[in-house]
Amino acid sequence: MQKQEMRINSLEAFRDALQQEYEEYRKLIGGIGFAAIETEILPEKAESLQDLFEGIRSIIGFSRDLNLIIDQSPTSIYVSDIEGRTLRINKYFEDTTGLSRANLLGRSNIELEKETLFDPSVGAIALREGRRVMVPQLINHDKQFVVAGVPVADTDGEIFGVVTNSTLSKETQGIGHYFEERRARKRECADREPKIIAASAKMQDILRLANVIKDTPSTILIEGETGVGKSLLARYIHYTGSRADQKMTEINCGAIPPALLESELFGYVSGAFTGAGRKGKAGLIESSNGGTILLDEISELPLALQVKLLHFLQNRRITRVGGTEEITVDVRVIAATNKSLSRLVKEEKFREDLYYRLNVVPITIPPLRERKEDIMPAVQLFADQFTRRYGKELSIEEKCREYILRQPWKGNMRELENFIERLVVTEGIVLIPEEDQTHDPWEVKTDPQDQGKEYSLAERREELKKNEREILLEAYRTYGSSYKVADALGMSQSTAYRKIRKYLQE
Repeated sequence: MQKQEMRINSLEAFRDALQQEYEEYRKLIGGIGFAAIETEILPEKAESLQDLFEGIRSIIGFSRDLNLIIDQSPTSIYVSDIEGRTLRINKYFEDTTGLSRANLLGRSNIELEKETLFDPSVGAIALREGRRVMVPQLINHDKQFVVAGVPVADTDGEIFGVVTNSTLSKETQGIGHYFEERRARKRECADREPKIIAASAKMQDILRLANVIKDTPSTILIEGETGVGKSLLARYIHYTGSRADQKMTEINCGAIPPALLESELFGYVSGAFTGAGRKGKAGLIESSNGGTILLDEISELPLALQVKLLHFLQNRRITRVGGTEEITVDVRVIAATNKSLSRLVKEEKFREDLYYRLNVVPITIPPLRERKEDIMPAVQLFADQFTRRYGKELSIEEKCREYILRQPWKGNMRELENFIERLVVTEGIVLIPEEDQTHDPWEVKTDPQDQGKEYSLAERREELKKNEREILLEAYRTYGSSYKVADALGMSQSTAYRKIRKYLQE
């Protein structure tokens, strides 16, 4: 009876001690971020022997998993104690260095350094300096690594060991090249990224939509008048989206003869037609795999090809001309047109089923005359581009701005861009077409008494030298056009225009 009682007391003492160790362990790992999940799972107190048993079993399970994780980690891990003795080595270290655990465990870093297995010992350096270090190292005599070592401290801040991580030098170089290539691709995409003018509310809405859909593979249909910037928006979607580092192909469906368009889009096999290459050829859709293809002027696509394009959009597979094998292609399709496809469908000039396949995300870009807030920002953008390109300067004055804002710009951004280029290359001379003289920004009121005056070429040339300002302004009030003034006074139109402008602004 006495022996039995003593045994029970010993078991109770053992249980109490074990419970204390368990609770201290849980409290300890609570300050280690890596052990957050373990802390959450383990109960704070083991109220019963069963709780204590379950807690210890969980700790053993976590320890097993952690050892497996470290051993199979895709990076090398080498652990030494405070004396520099080797305690743990994972499999990746063995694989990359060619050194086995059996030859290293228990041996000190200094000893291994003397044998030039580690040259130098990064673990020894980290322990000696008490800080994180990263240095080049030769391991196993001839293998070059970049090794990082860091002292490991307990919760009281006392260092009790060191862990090192080694990476083959050639791998770090490869990583560096990879990131440099990514940076270069990003710079290239940024250079290619079109500058979208979106000062108006309408264009801001379009740009917001473009940013929402740019990373999706959905087909997009962009409609709008000639010159509004349909292809520009398509490029923006591609070069700012997830496919930016892939190929973007643009094809004008109306610029290629129908007989050639099918082989251009879908490719052909050997011997498909007279003149076909012996090896066949991938079409533009296939060669754009992973990227984007812009089908501009989609309304011009022949009806026979509309069926084939519909099949591709439905199945994401194509068949080359003359072939039978279907090829799966991952390409984002953007279609653009300056005609109303819905109207063409009603006129039976465009397939209704293809229209609905293209019209997944419809975007209509309004003409420039309906978004006048975009005009002057576009003027500034074009002016900056062309002054840099031609090495010239341009100052657009208020009256010229008023003229620009009054124009209908039937050619939209393209017409405006051409106008600004003309402004730059002529340095502000010869800008207003004859038919637009009623909108001349430097227009002056014509005196009715001067309407009947005629100018003799020979007489006025001499007078021009003496009283140029008076004669030019008088002639301009009479004729109302720098073209007619130049003809009457025998000078170039550009000279007449420049001088009239100068005197009117004085």
